[in-house]
Amino acid sequence: MKTLRLALIASLLLTPVLSGRAAGPEEERPARSEPTAPDFPTTDATVSLLEPVEGQCEWVRLDPLPSKRRVLARLAADCQGGSTALSRDGKRGAVRFWRGAVSMPVVGRPTFPEPFPSSAFRDRLFLVDLVTGAVEELPLPPEGELIEYGFDPGGRLVGLSLRQSAAPAQARAHTVELDGSGRQRDLGGRKGRPLQALAFAFLGGKWLQMESKASTEVLGTAALEHRKEVGERSIRALDPRFEALEVEEDETLEQLYELSPEQPEGEWTEFRSGAHTVAVWGTPFGSEMLATGLIRRLEKGKVIALPGYPFRPNDMISLRTRGAYLLVSLADSGAHPRLYQGRKLVWSSETARAVTLWPR
Repeated sequence: MKTLRLALIASLLLTPVLSGRAAGPEEERPARSEPTAPDFPTTDATVSLLEPVEGQCEWVRLDPLPSKRRVLARLAADCQGGSTALSRDGKRGAVRFWRGAVSMPVVGRPTFPEPFPSSAFRDRLFLVDLVTGAVEELPLPPEGELIEYGFDPGGRLVGLSLRQSAAPAQARAHTVELDGSGRQRDLGGRKGRPLQALAFAFLGGKWLQMESKASTEVLGTAALEHRKEVGERSIRALDPRFEALEVEEDETLEQLYELSPEQPEGEWTEFRSGAHTVAVWGTPFGSEMLATGLIRRLEKGKVIALPGYPFRPNDMISLRTRGAYLLVSLADSGAHPRLYQGRKLVWSSETARAVTLWPR
């Protein structure tokens, strides 16, 4: 598990962020989970989240400002380790529960330590019809450990897995996609433990293998061409990488210097997106930077603490913006979200997981 956990982190961080098979469910008709309210238009503040309810997990579409809430599905699983994926037409979704989908600290103890999964925890994958609310539990891909999943442009559910390989790692150059903006990075000759990456599509009630590539802990699922086709998924949106810019104003740096932690190792950088400018204590990951929980809003040379903000330098966080809104949550798990409009905290939750902005 340690090898595949490292491979997952490397795969997500190197792209815009063991062999076994879980027993598939018995044949059954898809369960129905009726929405509790009619659908509503997506705004800049609309989010997707998983919420624990009476020992189960609800997938919810929420607009916190007018308090509009629609339950997309209720799943017979605890929300721990939960993540989501959406088809491009918004009609299908998938939810996966995996003990590897937890937040990791940068160093030391995190602000919100994850409870250790119980012996009853098992890896599960559900397909959701977002129009009718029907839910169907699917078997996992037949080979390797499922690392990523999502829908391709044709609406097929795609699963990307990794398994141990006896082949030696190759020290050759690779170029992989970093994000939706087309940034790329040459990995050069970096080595890692040899793995095999596999791509499957769920068709006709079973997983069909589409691709197999030699990979490593460093490259992970990014070795697969099919990875480029996989659409919206929470594990990609919750990537802690950010485009770090230099803090140019000396007055701002002086104010930030007093806040600098002894650990983790890092530096003050700027995150700019639309109307948002935030100072972030970033920690290095190769030539990239990961966002820690130590951030401050910047306004005309002033360093301003965000209200109701709980994260610390040991935490890795995800920063996402849309319009006037800034969404901050723990990386990977998407837990303990904070949604800000300027300096104002407009919504937060201590129970939701896999919180992302709903695609527009």
